[in-house]
Amino acid sequence: MTARAQGAWMSLLFPALAVSGLLFVLPLAGVIQASLMGGGAHLARFFGDGYYLGALGVTLATAVLVTGLAAVVSYPAAIAFWEASPGARALMTVMLLAPFYASVTVKVFGWMALLPTWLRESYWAIVIVDVHRSIPFMVLLLAAAMSRIDTDVMEAARVCGASPLRSFWRVVVPLTLPAAASAGILVFSLTSASFVVPLLVGGPSGSRFLPVLMYQQFTVAQNWGFGSAIALILLVTATTAMLAANRLVRRSAVATLTTEAHDA
Repeated sequence: MTARAQGAWMSLLFPALAVSGLLFVLPLAGVIQASLMGGGAHLARFFGDGYYLGALGVTLATAVLVTGLAAVVSYPAAIAFWEASPGARALMTVMLLAPFYASVTVKVFGWMALLPTWLRESYWAIVIVDVHRSIPFMVLLLAAAMSRIDTDVMEAARVCGASPLRSFWRVVVPLTLPAAASAGILVFSLTSASFVVPLLVGGPSGSRFLPVLMYQQFTVAQNWGFGSAIALILLVTATTAMLAANRLVRRSAVATLTTEAHDA
C-alpha cells in the first residue's frame, strides 16, 4: 500500500477514532477524578474494608469460573460445528446467533422463568446465566480457529495412531489456544462487568458483586466518589488479569508447539 493510500485510509478512520477516543477517554478521566476526590479517601476506604475486598474476589473468581465452564462446554460444540455439513453448520450458526436478537434483560427474565425454585436467586443461577450468555462468543471464535487447521495435520495424527482424544489434546488445543485466549478475555470481561445478571437472578449473592455495589453507590447512596473508585478498581484489576492470562496462554501455546516440533 502506497503512502498516499495509507493517508486516505487514515483520513477516513480519523473521525471515527476521534469520536471513540473522546467517548472513552473523557468518561474515564471523570471516573478517575471522582475516585481521587478527598485525597484518595475513597480508594483507602475500599482497600481498608474486607467486605469490598471480598466482593472484588467474588467478582473476579466468578469471571474465571464462568470462563472455564464456557470453554469446557464450547470446545465440543465448536468441534461439532467444525465437522458439520454446510447445511447443519448454517443451522448451528442461526442457533448460536439467536441469543443476540434479544437484550440481556429479556434473556435473564427468560432464565428466571426456566430455573427451578430452589435455584433461583442463588450464586449458581448467576453462573448458569453467565455461561449461557458466553457460549456463542466462545464457540464462534473457536470454530473459526478450527476452520484454519489443515486437514492434513489431523490426518497425519490419525495415521500415526493418535486417538481422537489424543489428537484433540496434542493438535487441536495448541492450535486453537490463541482463539481460546481471545474468547476467554471476552467472556471474562463480560462476566466481571455483568450487572443485570447478578442483580436480577443472584438474590442476596448478587449484592456481593462489584458492579451491583457500584450501582448502589451511584443510585441509592448517591456517593459518586466511592462508586467511581469501585469502577476504577474493577477496571484496573480486570484489565491486569486479562493481560496476564493472555500472556500466559500465548507463552504456553508457543512452548507446546515447540515441544511438539522437537519431539517430531
